Amino acid sequence: MRATTDAAAALEQLIDRVDLTPDGLRVSLTLPLPNSGASATSLVLMRCAPLRLRRRGIEMRLVLDDAAAPLRLDRTLLKTVARAYHWADDLLSGRAQSVGEIARREGVSDRYVWRLMRLGFLAPSIVEAIVEGRQPAELTASALSQRLDLPALWRAQEEALGLA
Repeated sequence: MRATTDAAAALEQLIDRVDLTPDGLRVSLTLPLPNSGASATSLVLMRCAPLRLRRRGIEMRLVLDDAAAPLRLDRTLLKTVARAYHWADDLLSGRAQSVGEIARREGVSDRYVWRLMRLGFLAPSIVEAIVEGRQPAELTASALSQRLDLPALWRAQEEALGLA
């Protein structure tokens, strides 16, 4: 715990300024220079990280546009898509005779199964993006399952969901 406190204090001394600009986040650090006989006593470094504000459900998110940024898996979205694929496969293979049978087995409503079932036919590239954590920030399980205008054609799905 003390190491964390010490690191936070050291970082606080180094950070000169943080600005949120329309096109990104700008961070300025001031690094003290050891006595080298030079007239400058510190070095100022500035880094700009491009970002944008994205709506995700009822919350707003800052999304870094840096390609090197770590990807984040949305486990709820991943689970929802996997469930939809499983249910579609159950119907197509004959393991389930109807949507009602799946709903009773899972303890959910028929309407819920119907709503999610469409996600079992997502374009493979969309599923890959979700599995790899590359989907747009606003593409959540809730947003995807409530989307009534999801096209049947894979290329149209990619365009509609911002993955084209």
